[in-house]
Amino acid sequence: MRDFQANSSIQVTIMNDRPQGGSADLSSPSTIELMQHRRILATDEYGSRGGVNETDRDGKGVRVKAKYFMQIFDTKKGRSLQREQQLNIQQPPQYFFAFDY
Repeated sequence: MRDFQANSSIQVTIMNDRPQGGSADLSSPSTIELMQHRRILATDEYGSRGGVNETDRDGKGVRVKAKYFMQIFDTKKGRSLQREQQLNIQQPPQYFFAFDY
């Protein structure tokens, strides 16, 4: 996210380890919203006719251990690390062992 209207060179990049929706509002006060789970018990008139309530086998809400990565930097003084972080998330180091070598 970068505010081009304020002639700012500050950029905020948020990444995580799964597909996800989000939005940013740059008005005052600036906010960033990330939607990890949509869980409502009644209709919201924006999609399904009933509520959305994903539960596990015990009837509790689904838990997800998501990892978030945030970088705040000045584009005039540095560069984005987004691509490097993306590769670290999608292609973690792999270890191979040969015991009978």
